[in-house]
Amino acid sequence: MGLNAEEEQLNDYFNSHNLLDIETNKQYLTYAYNTLERDYENRNFIFDKSQKIKRDVDFMLNNRIDKLSNLEINNLAFMYWQAMLLEARNKQLDSYLLYLEKNRLPKDKFYVPRSNCFNRIGLIQALQDMLDDKLDLLTISLPPGTGKAQPLYSNVLTPKGYVKMGDLKAGDKVIAADGSSAKVLGVFPQGVKDVYEICLVDGSKCQASGSHLFKVYSKKKGYAIKTLNFLLRGDFRKYYIPVYLKGKKPIYKQIRTITRVSDCECQCIYIDSPQHLYVTDDGIITHNTTLEKFFLSGVIGWWPDCSNLFYSHSGDITRMFYDGELDICTNAAEYTWSEIFRQQVTSTNAKMEQFNVGKYKPFQSVQCTSVGSNNAGKVRVSNKGYLLVDDLIGSIEQALNINILDKLWNSYSVDARQRMLDGAKEIIIATRWSVHDPIGRLQRLYENNNTGKRVRFIAVPDIDPETDESNFNFTVNGLSKEFFESQALVMDEISYKCLYKQKPVEREGLLYREDELRYYTDLPQQEPDAVIGVCDTKNTGSDYMVLPVFYRYGEDYYLVDCVCDNSTDFNVLYARMVDLIVEHNVQAIEFESNQGGRAITTTIRNMLAERNFICNITEKPTETNKEARIIANSYHVKQKILFKEKGLIPAKSDYATLMDQLKSYTQLGKNKHDDVPDCLANFILYTNRKVNRRQSHISKHIL
Repeated sequence: MGLNAEEEQLNDYFNSHNLLDIETNKQYLTYAYNTLERDYENRNFIFDKSQKIKRDVDFMLNNRIDKLSNLEINNLAFMYWQAMLLEARNKQLDSYLLYLEKNRLPKDKFYVPRSNCFNRIGLIQALQDMLDDKLDLLTISLPPGTGKAQPLYSNVLTPKGYVKMGDLKAGDKVIAADGSSAKVLGVFPQGVKDVYEICLVDGSKCQASGSHLFKVYSKKKGYAIKTLNFLLRGDFRKYYIPVYLKGKKPIYKQIRTITRVSDCECQCIYIDSPQHLYVTDDGIITHNTTLEKFFLSGVIGWWPDCSNLFYSHSGDITRMFYDGELDICTNAAEYTWSEIFRQQVTSTNAKMEQFNVGKYKPFQSVQCTSVGSNNAGKVRVSNKGYLLVDDLIGSIEQALNINILDKLWNSYSVDARQRMLDGAKEIIIATRWSVHDPIGRLQRLYENNNTGKRVRFIAVPDIDPETDESNFNFTVNGLSKEFFESQALVMDEISYKCLYKQKPVEREGLLYREDELRYYTDLPQQEPDAVIGVCDTKNTGSDYMVLPVFYRYGEDYYLVDCVCDNSTDFNVLYARMVDLIVEHNVQAIEFESNQGGRAITTTIRNMLAERNFICNITEKPTETNKEARIIANSYHVKQKILFKEKGLIPAKSDYATLMDQLKSYTQLGKNKHDDVPDCLANFILYTNRKVNRRQSHISKHIL
């Protein structure tokens, strides 16, 4: 449906009017709202105009504010937010997220400091594509680190007693809520926060920021997870907090007082425990959380007749989600949800963790349930509704157990997915742990995607491989490149790859475990006995050209440098290989003659001749089965080759790529790249042939 004559006239006038003419702006926005209500197909045309208002206001306030009166400044700000509201009401996610927190204090806002990062990595566009019905399934894998905070001087209970929060580092052990010992997987600075002291009736105390989460109990509503800010807004004395007693189940103690004590530096920790609950000062149990609630709050406002389901591994997590979602929709002091949608929550059921928006429906707007719950007939995801799946793997122990992963997949595929009606959509947000986790299995399921289902898999690592900068350096409490590098130093490499690089591996099938390899920090003082190499060649595609250089000292081979590159610019690739050979004065190299290797060998020989460099270059075809060759020679790779210590390997270097491929090779699953382990297997065969030839020559001489 096109614009009518009145709308055409108003639109023409708008394109040339003065931005400070507030009445015309109001008229235009009224027209825009009316047009969208009757003709949604014109939304892109209208959004172009609302974007123009925002751009013009932003320019005026940043470049001409000294020439504006206070009234004009207020009018411009009013127009800016009205344009934002127009978009928020009409399924524009970025504008919705910004307007939702319009009235919050800057230090409390979640989206504003993260918006640039989230837009840059494609997260907001992917969620927008879900809203615009361009996708049916979206999976999102991000590093942990958006949790809440405790002051650095607060105490956290460990197996060795209390330690300061600021002294904890990745790899340390803390006491989880169930009394078990749990590893700290990540430590995340949160900047300066308001800090409060919580005092219980027995005198127990702890300190935390207002956004920190506590598991609480009330006689009227039962168990829940609440932010400290939530407790401060009401009668916190009706809530009880669990206190850990060594060797016993937690006992819930009533809150007596909550007092603001200071502003100070805070941080949060992410622990390897199914509920991620840990024990702080005086045995009080606290919790860190992530956030998917903002997106769903928009969905239930835009589609109030739909039913949606949140599904996670823990009842504590689902209760936390329920409480947080309900808070967004009912807490007008913090969020503008009611203003945006002109809707209200019409019923709640805390026990079932469900609430409804708008008119009655048998399945509520928001439903929450966990793995193992008996959900038959209780929950449903309607057409245009969403199934939101949070981390289904609660700990490393679960990730390492293929039987548990099989059970989780069965629970997810039968218990959760079967609740979706035709036309429902799905979003999975999870930390990757294993190639057999739900996201990994979905990737294999849709690898050749002949189902017609529109899917997208987003995995964002800590460091952008293109810019070599942090993907999560938010404007407030961001995570810098240096922060991630410090985390990597104190974590085992496989866990770091899973948590922060989004590169899950099958640990049980790894052929080259980190602790099985030999490493060096310095080369022996004397000259090497020989300098040799091998080359695993490539012709086209995504395979890698792998050329490692080894210094031989006695029976040991030190891998000192390499080319490990999948570039298709062969002129650059050949030049790099020749530079490497000349730089290290390589005496002998064996090239694989398969995959166009003979032509590559000839090219390298000619380029070395042009530089008057002599190197004994031979070529040999590979004849045995590649997988069998890799596995059969892996023992000698571990025994004979020494690799650089991790701290000596520059990030994004060819050497780093080589080590990544080697340590990721699995015997149980599919390997994306096997060029490096194959090259090292060929190197072992090459050295064995040289030794055998030398021994044969000596034997003949003796005879």
